[in-house]
Formats: sequence, C-alpha cells, structure tokens
Amino acid sequence: MGAHVSRTDFEWTYTEEPHASRRKEILAKYPQIKKLFGYDPNFKWIVTAMVLVQIFMMFVMKDQSWPMIFLVAYCFGGVIKPFPYVSNTRDFTQLGI
Repeated sequence: MGAHVSRTDFEWTYTEEPHASRRKEILAKYPQIKKLFGYDPNFKWIVTAMVLVQIFMMFVMKDQSWPMIFLVAYCFGGVIKPFPYVSNTRDFTQLGI
C-alpha cells in the first residue's frame, strides 16, 4: 500500500521479442510445420462439452455437504475452469495474433 513504482524497477531490453525469432528459426528449419497452424475444427466441440460438464456438475453438487463442495471445486474446478481460456490462447498464438 502506497508503494511507488518507477521505470528503474524494471529491466528494459530493446532486443527482438524472442518468440517471433524462435518461430522464424523453427519454420526455416522445418517448413512442414506450417501446415499444422490454424484452427482445430473439433476444438469447439471439446470446449462445449467442458462447459456442459460444468453445468451438469452444478446439478450433481447442489445437495452435497460444504466440505465435499470445496473438495470438488478445488480438484475438479481447478482443472476444468481455465480450459476455455487456454483454448482461446492456444488458437490465437498459433495464428500469430
């Protein structure tokens, strides 16, 4: 609370972003990888199934005890909840967005 952040608190580098240069190196060495870029047509169904499983679990857990709800939320929710975000990130990074 009340901490001051200045430009000297960070390490500034003026080199090229490493992921772009690494991508160029890999594509130069292995041009056949280029055909693997793009959207996975089945991925929308996987994400839809994951969301439906979450909705189904809402009905399964409605009459459970609080310790069981917390256990399932920790184990199940911690794995399945970030999945839609990760799926979007994966598609965007493959497209170079």
